[in-house]
Amino acid sequence: MKREKTMDLVHEDTVRQEWIDYNGHMSEAFYVLVFGHATDDFLDAVGLDSEYRDKQKVSAFTVEAHIRYLDQARSGDLLHVSTLLTDFDAKRARLFHTMRLGQEGPVLATEEVLLLHFNTARDKVSPFDHKIREKLSEMASQHGKIPRPKDLGRAISMPG
Repeated sequence: MKREKTMDLVHEDTVRQEWIDYNGHMSEAFYVLVFGHATDDFLDAVGLDSEYRDKQKVSAFTVEAHIRYLDQARSGDLLHVSTLLTDFDAKRARLFHTMRLGQEGPVLATEEVLLLHFNTARDKVSPFDHKIREKLSEMASQHGKIPRPKDLGRAISMPG
């Protein structure tokens, strides 16, 4: 993952042969896997890394996700996932991941994710710690300068 002054979040991976399905391209489950790793990078960037989660007995759970599969990835392709924090409140964060073929290639897929902060010791939803909220606020301020993706908040529909 690359973190720059603008708090850009980028996750890169390479499509493995074992990720290829019977259609000759990356199976949908592995899009989810790569997006999950991008979400983990986001958590690390705001201070919710594995050490913090273990020590504080907290975690973040994905409670909703919407994936759009737009193009095919094949074995050996470089995947470049950028992450945008679009919203957050005391207990939730909303992300938008964009997966490209390489850094400048076509968009292969997008995923919108709603995360919920969870106290694992109490088995209930809990507010983010103040240090995490500060990092979320800083990131939201910087990411707020980036145009919102046109597909943000998109619902599944069947145009008639």
